[in-house]
Parts: sequence; C-alpha cells; structure tokens
Amino acid sequence: MDFSVVRPGAIIVLLAWMLAPPAALAQPFFRRALVDPPSQEVTAEFLVSESGGLEPRKGTAWKVHFARGMHKGLYITGAWYKRNLSEDWIRILSDARIAELFVPYHQSSDIRYFDLTGFSFPMARVREEDAGPNGNLMPPFPGDPYPTVVREFRDRGVVWKDFAHGVRRGKELVIWGALEAANYMYIISYSFHDDGTISFRVGVTGQNLPGHRKESHMHNAHWRIDIDLIDGKKNSAMVMRHVEDPASMAAEDIEEPFNRGFEGGIDWDAKEFTMVRIETDRKNANGKPIGYDLMPLRMGSARHNEDFTQHDFWVTRSHPERPLEYIFSNLANLVKDEEEVESADIVLWATSSSHHEPRDEDGKPDSAPKFWPGDDGWEGSALVMWSGLDLRPRNFFDRTPFYPYPPATPAANPNRNLELRQETAAEAQPKD
Repeated sequence: MDFSVVRPGAIIVLLAWMLAPPAALAQPFFRRALVDPPSQEVTAEFLVSESGGLEPRKGTAWKVHFARGMHKGLYITGAWYKRNLSEDWIRILSDARIAELFVPYHQSSDIRYFDLTGFSFPMARVREEDAGPNGNLMPPFPGDPYPTVVREFRDRGVVWKDFAHGVRRGKELVIWGALEAANYMYIISYSFHDDGTISFRVGVTGQNLPGHRKESHMHNAHWRIDIDLIDGKKNSAMVMRHVEDPASMAAEDIEEPFNRGFEGGIDWDAKEFTMVRIETDRKNANGKPIGYDLMPLRMGSARHNEDFTQHDFWVTRSHPERPLEYIFSNLANLVKDEEEVESADIVLWATSSSHHEPRDEDGKPDSAPKFWPGDDGWEGSALVMWSGLDLRPRNFFDRTPFYPYPPATPAANPNRNLELRQETAAEAQPKD
C-alpha cells in the first residue's frame, strides 16, 4: 500500500470536514476495519557491571512486543521484565496503547476531532535521520512499503549518586513511531527503563489547522493500559493521597481502594499528589506487596463536555471480548456495571493533555505556494509538545537496583532477594 498520497488527501478531507453539516460530524465514514500485521519483538539488557562492584544480580532485561494498526497507531502487545538475567521473564503488560487522540478547538466549538478512531490515518515513514546515532529502523510490517518504527537505546541521566560508590547513569529502550494525522503529527513513544519503569509519551507537532492557525486548542491523549502484573488475574487498584493538616505541621499519606474497590473514574488532585497503584498478592523478599505506581506528568487537567473527559483516571475490569472494549469514548458504558477491581484482571485508563496556544514559532504565513482559494501559504512546524505518564515499580526489588552491593556471604541465600513469595495463610493471619 502506497501512503505517499495520504497526507494531501487527508488535508482535503479536513477541508470537507470543516464544511460538512453537523450530521456528518459523527465521522463513521472515515473508519476502516483492517487486520493488524503480526507483532514484532525487541529485547534489551542492562548490566550492573556498568556501575562497578560485584553485585550478584548481573543486570536486568526487557522483552517487548509491539504492533501497529488502523485507528490504533503504535501499540504494545506484551512486555516482560527480568530483575536478574538469570531469572525467568515476569509479565508486566498485556496491552498498552493510546485509545483516543481528542482535539477540541476553543472558539470553534463544532471542531472536535477524534484523530485516532475517527479517521484512517496511517503511520508515518521513518528514515535514518529519525533514528539518530543510537537507534535503528525496525523492519516494515508486512504489507507496508516502508519502515514506521524506530528503536533507540538512550542514556536517561543520573539515577543515583552517593558518597561511597560514585554514580549510575540510567539506560532505556525506546520504541516510537508517528501517526500522520493530516496537518498534524503525533509521535507515540514507549520507553522501558533499566529499573523496570515504563514511560508513555505522545508528542504533538506539525502545522496548525488551516483556517484556524491562531486558534487555541487541546491535544488529549487518552491511554489504555492493560497491566497484567505477574499473573494478571489478582491485581488490585489502589489510590495514594497525600493530605496536609492545615491546623498543624502534620501530614498523612493514605492508601485506599480505587473508587471503593469498584470500576469508575477519579480526579487528579495537585495538592494530594494523586497516584493510582496496582498491587499483586505476591510479595518481595521483605514481605511487601509488589506493584506499580501510575505517575502522571501534568500541564493541567482537561475538562470538556464529553463524558470521558470528566475524570483523569479510570479503572475497569478487562473484557477483551467486548466490541467497544478499546474505545476511550465508551468508558461511561464500560464502568456502568461497577465490577470489582480488587484481585482481578484490570485495565488502567488515563489522560495526558497538551494545551496548544499558538505562537509565532509555530510557522509563517505567505511563505509557501498556495493551492486553493484562501490558502495562507503556511510554512513551518510547531515544535513538539510532550505529555504522558510513568509506571514506576514499587517493591519490585528489595533494595536499590544497580547499586554495587558487595557479594552475598556463603551463609546467605543469594537468590532470596529474587523470589516472588506467594502470601501464605500464616502470613495472612492477623498478628497479636
């Protein structure tokens, strides 16, 4: 399939869209049902020896499966992690993707684009200059005439520095591609850190909308993350809140069930440092539950008229067999049954937003050839604005990863810190 004509064709579609009657704005005409090509696999190892020392754990590793699809962009079909190169793989993700790219314009209230599910936009071609000095192009997916995904190994800066053992610079495996959405380009990126953290990012760039070059708008990336931590069937959603007491100098950190333990949505509160936590019934060597914290990177909290924008975080039970299971705008229907989200197979939904207030750095009019009456001859590209969130391990390790601890003594069990301990009945009994 040749995608070279899609971009100008999509611009024509946009112009038709702007002139279409309200009944046409439901956008079903632009949807296409295509079978996704098979997933590809990448792996990466991160060595402890890079920090010095004789730490018995030799390093960590990631194995990631990814795919691309119509109305999906670049998405993850599985991710596994090793806390030690001698361990078996531990499943972290079953599926992770952007479930919608929603773009409402502020003054023109009838311009509200569903850029992911409402149009059949393709993945953009990537070239060697996209990959940079530490990356490479992944092979084209079957049926694609050119590559669309870049794999990079990046230095992510200092992750710890202390008095005795110097410093450790972190590493990450990054998989990214771009959705070519007419005048806009969405860079979809997934980063897998050496310490087990996963970063989800979307960067918006491209040309401002013809006819509305100076109109402010919002780019909302709505994420769906099916986290299958360890076995995936006994994950529980919790909320962490930090609460200050205005009458004293004391503060409290509260962990409680998400939405009282049922499906639904909650809001992010800047004063409370809201985090959603996914915990398992498995414990580390210190007897603490293994989990992941969902930590947002926020410019602000987007609120529009649409129901699915009324909360920042949602949790549902996983039902991949449902026809509209992966559609973010269908969340109100997904949570209406209020199923339990404790010790279950659950899905996280989160929104990350970029507020674009146009500026002169976005481009220049009357600088390019004009192709239609009223064309302003715009040339230039708005610089990338990033939004996203992180999934950070909690109690996955029993000590600082990549720290050069001395080797274990012969009397100690060097593998104790690697065990995933199932909570026993005795451990579950209340203590006097």
